[in-house]
Amino acid sequence: MPRPHPIGGLPFPRPSAPGRRSQGFTLLELMIVIGMAALVMAISIPFVQRTLRRDAVFQAVRLVEDACRNARSTAIFHNATAELVIRPLDKSVSVQPGQSAFPRFAAPDRDPYDDSPPPPRGYARHAAKPVSGHLGDDVHIELLDVNFTEYRDAEEARVRFHPNGTSDEFTIVLRIGASAWRKISLEMVTGLPVLEVMR
Repeated sequence: MPRPHPIGGLPFPRPSAPGRRSQGFTLLELMIVIGMAALVMAISIPFVQRTLRRDAVFQAVRLVEDACRNARSTAIFHNATAELVIRPLDKSVSVQPGQSAFPRFAAPDRDPYDDSPPPPRGYARHAAKPVSGHLGDDVHIELLDVNFTEYRDAEEARVRFHPNGTSDEFTIVLRIGASAWRKISLEMVTGLPVLEVMR
């Protein structure tokens, strides 16, 4: 029988039995936790979508810019015209080096009747490997001009880079997703790509 409380005659609370577990979460507490988790997910979804969209834009722009710079350096190092090849149908981007214009010197131990190409001499050995890749499925080519001629519906477009650092006129407009538009063009005098954010 519980002892009476000294004030008010209320009994003391009965101590819980040792080893007894406390009661679990109530339904209200579970509903609050689920609601907070749903709220966090609803807030994070737009952030994740924006992050993925920025990543797709970055990858598309980087592929085209890297290919332009690679073609330019290839032309300079090999002292020969290099080509940036873009195929709009499969959205492939690649660099094709031209025939090196460096003179061929016969090595003392080289067979004079051997017609195989000699190892690269001079600066050609330091040239980077040609870049190649594909634009993503959500990337669409809206404009592809080379020397002021439209190639968006053509099988391929070829942009020439010359050993003196100059290049053809080149402009490409990419639409990534529904709202991101990027324009990449070449400075013909320097052959360097210039990025413009359209939307």
